[in-house]
Amino acid sequence: TVFILLVVCLINANAYTISNKGKKQIMLRESCSLTVYKDNTGYSIGYGHRLKKGENYKKISKTKAKQLFKEDIKSVEASVNRILKDIKFKPTQNFIDGLADLVYNCGEAGVKKSKFYKRLCRCRVKNGKVNQNDLNYTIATVKTMRLPSSKTGLKDGVAKRRYEIHKQMLS
Repeated sequence: TVFILLVVCLINANAYTISNKGKKQIMLRESCSLTVYKDNTGYSIGYGHRLKKGENYKKISKTKAKQLFKEDIKSVEASVNRILKDIKFKPTQNFIDGLADLVYNCGEAGVKKSKFYKRLCRCRVKNGKVNQNDLNYTIATVKTMRLPSSKTGLKDGVAKRRYEIHKQMLS
């Protein structure tokens, strides 16, 4: 059992987690709707929880919204770890939290299709240190990443969120 515990600790040693501050920022940026609403990709409720097949929520409590958010964050953390598994430098906590916000808002597939991800994978690293110019160039793409068309009326809000994430990732 000691060997198994050691292996589990080693496996999780490089796991990235979202800080409490990062979680609160996502919740603030999402805001909370206790009734179901239609967005660009389907229906959502609570803190941007996308309804899955079989979920028929019309109205929920604040407690349920927080529970759904906690479940969604577990999935987001797994996505963040998959996205960052091949980078050769240690990102800051603000970078991880900002990436989590992008994943929460765009999905893992959306992030992996983006210029941000392509540039992230190409960042040069020397002695474990990322080339700061490469990283800044990468993070700059966040400001325009996956903005909706102006027809939806959501562009300004999403653009503001992307700018906030950009600043967060740079700090």
